[in-house]
Amino acid sequence: MKLFLEPRLYSEEGMKITRFALATVLLCTILFGASHYVHAGQRDLDDIHFLDKNWSPALLKIIEDGPVIMSREEIFEVKIPPENSSEITAKEIAYLHEIAKTERDEETVERILYEDSGVDAHDMFVNEGLIDEDNYKTLLLMEIINNDNMYFILERKRHFARPRPSELDETLETVIPNPPHAAYPSGHATQTYINALVLADFDPDNADVYKQFAIDVAHRREIAGVHYPSDSVAGRKLAVDVLARLRDIPIFEKKYQAAKLSYITPDLTDGREAKN
Repeated sequence: MKLFLEPRLYSEEGMKITRFALATVLLCTILFGASHYVHAGQRDLDDIHFLDKNWSPALLKIIEDGPVIMSREEIFEVKIPPENSSEITAKEIAYLHEIAKTERDEETVERILYEDSGVDAHDMFVNEGLIDEDNYKTLLLMEIINNDNMYFILERKRHFARPRPSELDETLETVIPNPPHAAYPSGHATQTYINALVLADFDPDNADVYKQFAIDVAHRREIAGVHYPSDSVAGRKLAVDVLARLRDIPIFEKKYQAAKLSYITPDLTDGREAKN
């Protein structure tokens, strides 16, 4: 006890040394604590995945049943999505906040609600006047495509289990509830773009119109706040790969060519122009 009562510990010089030591310890504690918090936060963020319990049982059943034409052993390489804590993801979420403010007009919200209503992708094209309803073989072909395409979309979604944007940032308000499946790749992007690829081949003069419509549908899912832009990009890439693989299968290619031969080109002279 005598040591702590020594007068030199209370001298001016001693007090300066003591205050400096305490300040140094405090600064180190703050810095270490902040650093630990940042890293812990990043680690926690990257631990967030879309959980199986939040999946629709009906969609899990599609994965369980497998594709109709192709083998379930077929694996389509889709680029790994950005990590939740990455700068890319942060910028994507910031972008979603921005377009939520600038692009959620009444017409866009109405389209978002319609496109989220469970309507088939090819029916979106019909509703938009981009497919003549008399194209029975084309519409049947698109149903066949969707049967296999849906499996590979869902299989990749479950594989990556990317959380929805609002699961990472709760301040992001969505137009619609988060769908009951993971975000990456975007199903709307894949399904509409694969149809656009078919129509672009059947009617090359209007190829840009079909593709732009598919891009717009996917973008509206971003405006809705349920998809990152990278989900849409991955979806379009998957569409290209799935269609190419399907066309390698003789029985499918035969149906494809029959639909192409009978295809009735729609009249798109109502002022609609392809967007560049």
